[in-house]
Amino acid sequence: MKKIIVFVLATLVIGLFISCQQPITNTPMVKAPIDSLVANWNNGWNSHDSVSVRNLFAEDALLTDENLIAIGVEEISLKMIHPNINIVNNLKTEKLQEWSTNDRAGYTGTYELEIIVDGSVVAKVKGLFTLNWIKTDEAEWKITTAVLYSFTEQK
Repeated sequence: MKKIIVFVLATLVIGLFISCQQPITNTPMVKAPIDSLVANWNNGWNSHDSVSVRNLFAEDALLTDENLIAIGVEEISLKMIHPNINIVNNLKTEKLQEWSTNDRAGYTGTYELEIIVDGSVVAKVKGLFTLNWIKTDEAEWKITTAVLYSFTEQK
Protein backbone atom coordinates (compact mmCIF):
# COMPACT_ATOMS: atom_id res chain seq x y z
CA MET A 1 0.00 0.00 0.00
CA LYS A 2 2.87 2.32 0.84
CA LYS A 3 4.35 1.71 -2.63
CA ILE A 4 1.05 2.67 -4.29
CA ILE A 5 0.84 5.94 -2.32
CA VAL A 6 4.46 6.78 -3.17
CA PHE A 7 3.81 5.95 -6.84
CA VAL A 8 0.69 8.16 -6.97
CA LEU A 9 2.45 11.05 -5.24
CA ALA A 10 5.47 10.74 -7.53
CA THR A 11 3.20 10.71 -10.57
CA LEU A 12 1.41 13.84 -9.34
CA VAL A 13 4.66 15.67 -8.66
CA ILE A 14 6.07 14.74 -12.08
CA GLY A 15 2.78 15.75 -13.71
CA LEU A 16 2.81 19.10 -11.98
CA PHE A 17 6.44 19.67 -12.94
CA ILE A 18 5.77 18.85 -16.60
CA SER A 19 2.60 20.97 -16.77
CA CYS A 20 4.42 23.94 -15.26
CA GLN A 21 7.03 23.71 -17.99
CA GLN A 22 4.45 24.14 -20.77
CA PRO A 23 4.73 27.60 -22.27
CA ILE A 24 1.63 29.71 -22.00
CA THR A 25 0.54 30.81 -25.42
CA ASN A 26 -1.42 34.01 -25.51
CA THR A 27 -2.80 34.57 -28.95
CA PRO A 28 -2.96 38.32 -29.39
CA MET A 29 -6.45 39.57 -30.12
CA VAL A 30 -6.65 41.61 -33.28
CA LYS A 31 -9.13 44.36 -32.54
CA ALA A 32 -11.42 46.06 -35.00
CA PRO A 33 -10.01 49.03 -36.94
CA ILE A 34 -12.59 51.40 -35.46
CA ASP A 35 -10.95 54.61 -36.66
CA SER A 36 -11.05 53.44 -40.27
CA LEU A 37 -14.62 52.14 -39.90
CA VAL A 38 -15.80 55.55 -38.68
CA ALA A 39 -13.73 57.27 -41.40
CA ASN A 40 -15.53 55.12 -44.01
CA TRP A 41 -18.87 56.31 -42.57
CA ASN A 42 -17.82 59.97 -42.68
CA ASN A 43 -16.22 59.73 -46.13
CA GLY A 44 -19.24 58.02 -47.67
CA TRP A 45 -21.59 60.76 -46.48
CA ASN A 46 -19.23 63.64 -47.24
CA SER A 47 -18.60 62.39 -50.78
CA HIS A 48 -22.36 61.86 -51.35
CA ASP A 49 -21.68 58.20 -52.24
CA SER A 50 -24.90 56.30 -51.57
CA VAL A 51 -23.39 52.99 -52.75
CA SER A 52 -20.49 53.37 -50.33
CA VAL A 53 -22.78 54.16 -47.39
CA ARG A 54 -25.17 51.34 -48.29
CA ASN A 55 -22.30 48.86 -48.50
CA LEU A 56 -21.32 49.69 -44.92
CA PHE A 57 -24.49 47.95 -43.64
CA ALA A 58 -25.16 44.26 -43.07
CA GLU A 59 -28.14 42.86 -44.96
CA ASP A 60 -30.18 42.56 -41.74
CA ALA A 61 -29.00 45.80 -40.12
CA LEU A 62 -31.21 47.95 -37.92
CA LEU A 63 -31.22 51.76 -38.07
CA THR A 64 -33.23 53.99 -35.77
CA ASP A 65 -33.60 57.71 -35.25
CA GLU A 66 -36.29 59.91 -33.71
CA ASN A 67 -38.64 59.33 -36.66
CA LEU A 68 -37.57 56.05 -38.22
CA ILE A 69 -37.06 52.38 -37.58
CA ALA A 70 -35.55 50.75 -40.67
CA ILE A 71 -34.79 47.03 -40.75
CA GLY A 72 -32.57 45.63 -43.48
CA VAL A 73 -30.24 47.34 -45.90
CA GLU A 74 -32.99 47.84 -48.52
CA GLU A 75 -35.21 49.78 -46.12
CA ILE A 76 -32.25 51.73 -44.70
CA SER A 77 -31.23 52.70 -48.21
CA LEU A 78 -34.76 53.66 -49.25
CA LYS A 79 -35.79 55.55 -46.12
CA MET A 80 -32.55 57.07 -44.83
CA ILE A 81 -29.63 56.99 -47.24
CA HIS A 82 -31.25 58.06 -50.52
CA PRO A 83 -33.38 60.89 -49.11
CA ASN A 84 -30.34 62.39 -47.33
CA ILE A 85 -27.16 61.50 -49.24
CA ASN A 86 -27.15 64.59 -51.48
CA ILE A 87 -28.05 67.13 -48.80
CA VAL A 88 -25.74 66.03 -45.96
CA ASN A 89 -22.51 68.02 -46.02
CA ASN A 90 -19.49 68.57 -43.82
CA LEU A 91 -20.18 65.64 -41.50
CA LYS A 92 -17.80 65.69 -38.55
CA THR A 93 -17.76 63.15 -35.74
CA GLU A 94 -16.11 63.07 -32.34
CA LYS A 95 -15.64 59.94 -30.26
CA LEU A 96 -17.20 59.58 -26.83
CA GLN A 97 -16.64 55.86 -26.40
CA GLU A 98 -15.53 52.83 -28.38
CA TRP A 99 -15.01 49.12 -27.80
CA SER A 100 -13.86 46.22 -29.93
CA THR A 101 -13.03 42.55 -30.05
CA ASN A 102 -11.67 40.53 -32.93
CA ASP A 103 -15.12 40.23 -34.57
CA ARG A 104 -17.32 42.98 -33.10
CA ALA A 105 -16.97 46.69 -32.50
CA GLY A 106 -18.95 49.66 -31.29
CA TYR A 107 -18.58 53.42 -31.37
CA THR A 108 -20.58 56.20 -29.76
CA GLY A 109 -19.91 59.79 -30.61
CA THR A 110 -21.31 63.17 -31.43
CA TYR A 111 -21.81 64.51 -34.92
CA GLU A 112 -22.27 67.83 -36.67
CA LEU A 113 -23.38 68.35 -40.24
CA GLU A 114 -24.94 70.88 -42.56
CA ILE A 115 -28.03 70.34 -44.66
CA ILE A 116 -27.49 72.13 -47.96
CA VAL A 117 -30.33 72.50 -50.46
CA ASP A 118 -29.90 74.42 -53.73
CA GLY A 119 -26.51 75.69 -52.58
CA SER A 120 -27.79 77.17 -49.31
CA VAL A 121 -27.30 75.89 -45.78
CA VAL A 122 -30.84 75.30 -44.53
CA ALA A 123 -29.89 73.63 -41.23
CA LYS A 124 -26.96 72.82 -39.01
CA VAL A 125 -27.58 69.58 -37.16
CA LYS A 126 -25.83 68.22 -34.08
CA GLY A 127 -26.48 64.91 -32.47
CA LEU A 128 -25.37 61.67 -30.92
CA PHE A 129 -24.89 58.36 -32.68
CA THR A 130 -23.91 54.77 -31.99
CA LEU A 131 -22.69 52.31 -34.61
CA ASN A 132 -22.09 48.60 -34.01
CA TRP A 133 -20.19 46.40 -36.46
CA ILE A 134 -19.69 42.69 -36.94
CA LYS A 135 -16.92 41.04 -38.93
CA THR A 136 -18.39 38.77 -41.59
CA ASP A 137 -17.10 35.37 -42.69
CA GLU A 138 -15.54 37.23 -45.63
CA ALA A 139 -13.58 39.40 -43.13
CA GLU A 140 -15.60 42.54 -43.99
CA TRP A 141 -16.83 44.85 -41.25
CA LYS A 142 -20.57 45.60 -41.57
CA ILE A 143 -22.79 47.85 -39.48
CA THR A 144 -25.42 45.80 -37.68
CA THR A 145 -26.99 48.59 -35.65
CA ALA A 146 -27.05 52.36 -36.13
CA VAL A 147 -28.78 54.64 -33.64
CA LEU A 148 -28.91 58.32 -34.60
CA TYR A 149 -30.27 61.09 -32.42
CA SER A 150 -30.30 64.77 -33.34
CA PHE A 151 -30.44 67.39 -30.63
CA THR A 152 -33.28 69.89 -30.71
CA GLU A 153 -31.89 73.39 -30.81
CA GLN A 154 -33.00 75.66 -27.98
CA LYS A 155 -34.20 79.10 -29.08
